[in-house]
Amino acid sequence: MMDLPCGWATTRLSEICHIEMGQSPPSSTYNTNGAGVSFLQGKAEFGNLFPTPKKYCSRPSKIGVEGAILLSVRAPVGPTNIALYDCAIGRGLAAILPLDEIPNRFVLWALREQESKLAEAATGSTFTAVSKAQVASIPIILPPLNEQRRIVEKIEVLFEKIEKGVESLRAAKATLGLYRQSLLKSAFEGRLTADWRAQNADKLESPEVLLARIRAEREARYTAAMAAWQEALVRWRVGGEKGKKPKKPKRLADQTKISQQELDLLAELPSVWIYTNLANLGNLERGKSKHRPRNDKRLFGGPYPFIQTGEVKAAGRYINEYEATYSEIGLEQSKLWPAGTLCITIAANIAETAFLTFDACFPDSVVGFTAFGAIITPKYVELFIKSARENIEAYAPATAQKNINLKTLETLIIPHCGQAEQAEIVRLLDARLDATDALETEIDAALARATALRQSILKKAFSGKLVLQDPEDEPAPMLLERIKAERAKVTKQPRRRTRP
Repeated sequence: MMDLPCGWATTRLSEICHIEMGQSPPSSTYNTNGAGVSFLQGKAEFGNLFPTPKKYCSRPSKIGVEGAILLSVRAPVGPTNIALYDCAIGRGLAAILPLDEIPNRFVLWALREQESKLAEAATGSTFTAVSKAQVASIPIILPPLNEQRRIVEKIEVLFEKIEKGVESLRAAKATLGLYRQSLLKSAFEGRLTADWRAQNADKLESPEVLLARIRAEREARYTAAMAAWQEALVRWRVGGEKGKKPKKPKRLADQTKISQQELDLLAELPSVWIYTNLANLGNLERGKSKHRPRNDKRLFGGPYPFIQTGEVKAAGRYINEYEATYSEIGLEQSKLWPAGTLCITIAANIAETAFLTFDACFPDSVVGFTAFGAIITPKYVELFIKSARENIEAYAPATAQKNINLKTLETLIIPHCGQAEQAEIVRLLDARLDATDALETEIDAALARATALRQSILKKAFSGKLVLQDPEDEPAPMLLERIKAERAKVTKQPRRRTRP
């Protein structure tokens, strides 16, 4: 156990504070027009120090008084704010009001210093939470009252300096995000490679040639599909026509024409570029997971990697890891996609992309894109989808889980140029985006250091190493005795704070 500085004491939160656990009022009393008092339910309304209410309540069940520390006691456990005014508190919060003259911000910083420990103490399977008894028993290291004030002042001076640096880092990170979008926009409007086109006129292809290549590729694919179908049909007939009859492939509809109305809404392209639909540049097909229930244990545990939307989002550019695998039964009701397939998410996480580095199955919340290699560079498509993600996501209906359908991707309009220029666009974007990613990594590391520095300051504060002790200060044990005596005399509600 830590040696306490002279005049300090150890106690529990309930010995120095009044604790009010929240209780949700009847839902019929909720409103969003400001009637009654603000109604706070948990961490979702918290800011850095003070909450911003989203709902109000005309008949509160429990009140957190002005100046009380609001502690989130349910999923997540540990975050804190200060009540700017009297507010109704739901069961996700506890209101903690310091007694005597203990500064409310002293208690705030004391709780933030051990926020991770509070989270670890939480229990529950659906929602983690802590009880009133657990809140009451939170250990508090208590300095003399005057030293508490000095600690609060010192913490806030140091934190203000840190916050200024953090604001600058966040602004820089936001600027990088804007730069990425600007860079991608310039690439797919042809401005990024304007100099390259001027220097490589012999490598450019006319719009007529680009369209001819698309049509030739589609025709070749259809011819190959017909030949494969005819072979499968012969095998089916020779085998006594057992099983399902092979389905004749349909000739793809001509999607090489973009209406003038659509073109009027798009950016002007270089004269040697065209707009086309994504379906003209490769095969798009939803993943398969036909069996219900999808979590049937028989589907899993075999040798076939099974990729889901979260793994696509977390992968960056290449999917190198997987958590689940399909068995032979799982494979029968799915499909094994080859390495190199571009995975595009269409549910929950919209238009996240990554390439398979191994053969794998995935569900219908992921679309597989296989590029027509003679006319399109797969990375060009991947980078374009990154640039268009916000527009693609706009097609998703406002439901609990956003999703788009296969048609949205098939009809997605994409700028198309010759493969030599595609390769140059990919080269330039990769180099510049890699540099941007490296800068963002440095910023994230600096933000993490700022968080660690705050915790280091709090640790010093509550171990007596942040400010000097004054032997003239009233010792903390005497403060505890006074609070104890006052509580024995008074049973009424605690007085309200006038200054948050």
